[in-house]
Amino acid sequence: MPSTTVAKIPSACKAIPTAIALLVLSLNVHAQTAPASDKPADASTVKPVSKADEKTSTKAPADASQQAGTMQTVTVVSERQTNRVDRQVYDIKNDASTAGASIGDVLNNVPSVNVDPNGTVRLRGSERVTVLVDGKPTAQLQGENRAAAINALPAENYESVQVINNPGAEFGNEAGGGPILNLISRRYTKPGGTGSMAGTVGPNGRHSAFANGSYSSGYASVNGTLNVRRDGNDTDTDQVRDRIDPVTKAVSRLHQDVHRHGINSFVQAGVGGRYNYSETDTVTGSVSVSKRGNDGSQNEHFTDYRTGQSAVVDYFTRRKSTGDALNHEFVTGWERRFATDGKSLKVDLRHSSNNNTNDTGTVYQPTLLPATYGPRLSNYTQNAETQVRMTDLSSDFTNPIAGGLLSTGGRWQKTSQSFDNRYLFSDNGSLDGNRTNLFELDQTVVAAYGTYERPLSKAWSFKGGMRVERTDLDLNQVSTAIKASNKYTNYLPSLFLTYKLDPNTNIRLSYADRISRPNAGDLNPFINYSNDYYVTSGNPSLHPVKMHSLELGYETRIMGLMPVSARGYLRREGDVITDRRVFLNDITVLTTKDNIGDRRSGGVEFSVMGMIPPNMKVGGFTLPSIRFMFNGNYGFIEQDSVGAIGLTGGKRRTPALQLQGGGQWQITPADVLTFMTFHQGRLLSGEGYREPFGTFNLAYEHKFNPRLSLNIRANDVLRSTDQKFRVATDTLLDRTDTRVHQRRLYLGLRYTFGGVTGNDAVRNALQSAGVNMDSQAAKDAMRMVQNQQQMEKDVQAKAAEKAKAAEAEKAQPAPAPAAPVNSPA
Repeated sequence: MPSTTVAKIPSACKAIPTAIALLVLSLNVHAQTAPASDKPADASTVKPVSKADEKTSTKAPADASQQAGTMQTVTVVSERQTNRVDRQVYDIKNDASTAGASIGDVLNNVPSVNVDPNGTVRLRGSERVTVLVDGKPTAQLQGENRAAAINALPAENYESVQVINNPGAEFGNEAGGGPILNLISRRYTKPGGTGSMAGTVGPNGRHSAFANGSYSSGYASVNGTLNVRRDGNDTDTDQVRDRIDPVTKAVSRLHQDVHRHGINSFVQAGVGGRYNYSETDTVTGSVSVSKRGNDGSQNEHFTDYRTGQSAVVDYFTRRKSTGDALNHEFVTGWERRFATDGKSLKVDLRHSSNNNTNDTGTVYQPTLLPATYGPRLSNYTQNAETQVRMTDLSSDFTNPIAGGLLSTGGRWQKTSQSFDNRYLFSDNGSLDGNRTNLFELDQTVVAAYGTYERPLSKAWSFKGGMRVERTDLDLNQVSTAIKASNKYTNYLPSLFLTYKLDPNTNIRLSYADRISRPNAGDLNPFINYSNDYYVTSGNPSLHPVKMHSLELGYETRIMGLMPVSARGYLRREGDVITDRRVFLNDITVLTTKDNIGDRRSGGVEFSVMGMIPPNMKVGGFTLPSIRFMFNGNYGFIEQDSVGAIGLTGGKRRTPALQLQGGGQWQITPADVLTFMTFHQGRLLSGEGYREPFGTFNLAYEHKFNPRLSLNIRANDVLRSTDQKFRVATDTLLDRTDTRVHQRRLYLGLRYTFGGVTGNDAVRNALQSAGVNMDSQAAKDAMRMVQNQQQMEKDVQAKAAEKAKAAEAEKAQPAPAPAAPVNSPA
């Protein structure tokens, strides 16, 4: 849960945020989104580059058509800053496509990010991406769990996504290393009670439901969420594998068809709270529980032609799986804000666990088997249990010093994982010793970092840092009695420079070193026999991939309103963890891992955002009100070529083109149509590459009133997300084509309740003024505004009653004149 703070504000300053808020509400404003100005801070008031996201609002002139004296609802469209020194931040909570979607669906709307149907996350084409929640790792986004969680976690849980291509020293190297996608959870800080409910239905029993609520009063707040989801994709895979004999060059062909049914359920519930027990100290806490189903079925058809034209082996396989993944997470934090502006101390403790169970029954149906040298087809049951335990303790201290801001911190993280796989023969229930295995992995990381940032002049500012990480790793393959340990220390520098050309334009230069550690599956040395044709094994000798990244960026706002950016980047990865494929015999190929070769990439990334304002006319024609976004990434990927016996001395290189565009069309004040398209060019992957693919999605929202809305979402409209992989070595040619069935329509309703009209406008105004939203001054300002709103409503109601009474009085007939009365004598 994100931490919140209380700042001590002198009483003389309390009138300032109040006046700002009252001024905002007194204007008839229609605000457009634009990133905030990024002027270098004065040395005496320098602020840290916060890990939490910030809001800003840009006010446009009032609409002259509004009548004076009429109370108007102020609409402030807020957007996260996109020109931070080390990251870009994208608001997703108000996106129409968020309703009923998974976080994987919404990440495809973020520039340069792609999540394929399998849940694999890529940024600028690289799979080495760290996914964090509120700047911290969590067990359900670790290793093999991540892909399934990305496709299951509801987007409603999050309000923004931070893209950090060159992470600074304050960020660790968990969950994949490399660039970072930081998911920012929704904040619940509005006074009083607020909440929302949403439900979505789709084809074949797909559905989702979401509810959240919060209550804030005085120095405390509580919130809760509940998510229910049933969704997933069915796939059809066609694979052709050719083995090339290294001596005779004879080709042996294997053909495989696979159909997978992948609809699963997901339930999540969580509660959290915040308490400001003094003007300087805040404690936070949250608990969440989630359960994801693993039920599924898979039908396979194998045909082995060997070196001839006719089938030698032909059989069917039926698999049916049941199970679930249970995740727990506990978070608590404490923060103290000192009297000195910018000085604070934070302590954060997190513990998360993930228990994943899967029971699979496999039945073979042979139609053609040779008398000798045929595959072993024995029906079996697999009982698999995976456990991940993660405890993370961190502290961060910031202190203004020498005209800048010094930040220091430390982290202790303990991760324990176990993988227990049991295979039982179905005919007699005996244990299959060739495939049953238990693997355990313990990893401890101790880290310390320091950063210093300050303006050098009116135009120049910098931020530099160093992170030191000590890693102790112990693995135990219990079944084969293989134990190994690895201990290493990494020194990871980072540097950010900013030059301000003018109030709307910045040039940024950044450099960062990162590492990407191998996951547990990469390290497990046990040889896992999927079948007689495919076996896999990890490598306990793997060490981290070392990454070096350099980036130069240009950011501006055309006419001060339309954000435009261009970034050139170079990245080098050393000792890349690569899939190696080796034939053990004429029919069985072993896929393992190895640190071999280097990988280099570079390119230019650009982004343009803008809008056609409402009621804009050209030649007497009113243009549609559209907010649009277009971005792209054109570069190259170069990798050392790997053959059957190692590096070949050659290079494999391919251009990589990624294009993404979309917009929101405000058809009427109550109707919004959102569209998003994406294209990914060819990508190198291990010994092969992936063919280009793309997607086109639509979302429509109709507001019946400010609280109730209808949502319609169409996924993969053009059915263009099919995945095609190619592998080519001197002994192996492999073609794998996967059809992903995810073109479908979702229909949903959303209802919000509670809250105070105009509250968001007040909040944006206060945040733009740099006021801490949890301070007593900010609370007083919002209460005064709310009281003023209620008073104005009361005045309007009384005026309406008087007008109604006057109209009624006029409508009554005039009374007859009274008889004269004589005065007494």
